[in-house]
Amino acid sequence: MRATILRRCLVFAVAAGLIARGSGDEQSSLEGFVTTDITAAVPGARIGIDSLSKGFHQETMTNVTGYYTVENLNPGAYSVWAEVRGLGCIVYPRVVLLPGKRVRQDFRFVRTGRYPGGCNVLK
Repeated sequence: MRATILRRCLVFAVAAGLIARGSGDEQSSLEGFVTTDITAAVPGARIGIDSLSKGFHQETMTNVTGYYTVENLNPGAYSVWAEVRGLGCIVYPRVVLLPGKRVRQDFRFVRTGRYPGGCNVLK
């Protein structure tokens, strides 16, 4: 009797662990680089991620190599933007994140010598 209870507890614990691990596999992530037209890295660029359906918003910054990453995002459609002081803002209005996948979205700023204001919307 006691062995049966222990076996059932073990089966339950293993099943619960697989379910918990499986739900984490459904999360998505977003990564990329921010550069200029001469492929120079842009450290300190502000990156924003806005869910198109859930009202979710998150921001991060690029590191010294111009790289950014955002982990543990729910799958779905997002608007993703990058803003660089003196260079402007670029928006990708619809970036789709699939379950368990890593999506790369790079931003390339063109140095024009003047900041036009507003965001350039790209497809």
